Amino acid sequence: MLITVAIVPGPPAFVAELMGSAAHELDDLRHAADSVVSQAVSDCVAASADSAISDAGSSQLVIVGPGEPGEFNPLGPVSFASFGRDVVVPALVGATDLSSQGEHGVTDGRRLPTPLMVARHLASRDVAAHPDHADLWASARWVTTNSTEARALGESLGKDAAQIALIMVADGATCHGPKAPRAEDSRAPAYEDEVCVALASGQPDRLAQIDDNLGRELGATGPQIWPVLIAAADGDWVGELVWSGAPYGVGWAVAAWRRPTTDMSVARA
Repeated sequence: MLITVAIVPGPPAFVAELMGSAAHELDDLRHAADSVVSQAVSDCVAASADSAISDAGSSQLVIVGPGEPGEFNPLGPVSFASFGRDVVVPALVGATDLSSQGEHGVTDGRRLPTPLMVARHLASRDVAAHPDHADLWASARWVTTNSTEARALGESLGKDAAQIALIMVADGATCHGPKAPRAEDSRAPAYEDEVCVALASGQPDRLAQIDDNLGRELGATGPQIWPVLIAAADGDWVGELVWSGAPYGVGWAVAAWRRPTTDMSVARA
C-alpha cells in the first residue's frame, strides 16, 4: 500500500554544476525537492523499522517518471555529459555488482530517461545527507510509464503488500512566457494553478479532474503519470504544495502527500 508521496519536477537544471553562475537561481527549488524526497524516504525507513516488529509488509521505494513503459536499475554512475558538462553522479551505495543488474541494468546515465537521471541526482543528495537511507535507494524500483499504462501501475502499487514510498517526477506546461521552450500559450497559467491546487489538496479525485488533454497540448508530462497516484492513493491524504513556479518558462511544482498521522500509524501497525 502507498504510505507517502513526493512530487518533484525533472529539469537537468536541478544539477547546479550544469547551470554555472546561474545555479543560485534554483536554490529554493533544490531545497524544496530535497525536503520532500528526504521526508518520503524517512517515512519509508520508519515503516521498514516498524515492519520488523509487526505483521506489516516490507517497505519499498518506487520512483516513477514519464516515458515509454519500462523499468531500470540505475545503481551505477550517471553522467550528465549529454547536457553539456560531464557531471557524474556517483554510484549508489550497494551497487557493488553492476553485472548482475539484468537486461534493464544501467551504468551509463545517457541510457536513462531524463526524469530518472534527475531523480538519481536527488537520490545521491539524499544519501549524502541521510546515510541511513542508502539501503532503500539501493533496492528501489525505477519505472517509467505513460498515460496508457499508468493506471495499471498505480493499481498494482495500491494492492502491493509492501509499504510504498512513491517519488513522482513530472513537469508542467512548457509554454509560460516569451522565453519558454515552446510558443507562449495564455492557457498555461490557469492550467498550472489547477495542478497546484490539486497537489495541495491531497485529493486524488481533484487530481483526476485536471484536463489531461489540455496538459498534453501545453507540453506537460504530468498527465502521463498522474493516473499512477490517482489509482494508488486510496483513503485520506494530507497534501502540501512546497514550491511552485516557472522560472524558465516551464511549470514546476514540488509537493508532498502523506497520510494523516493516525493513518500512518495504522499503515505501520
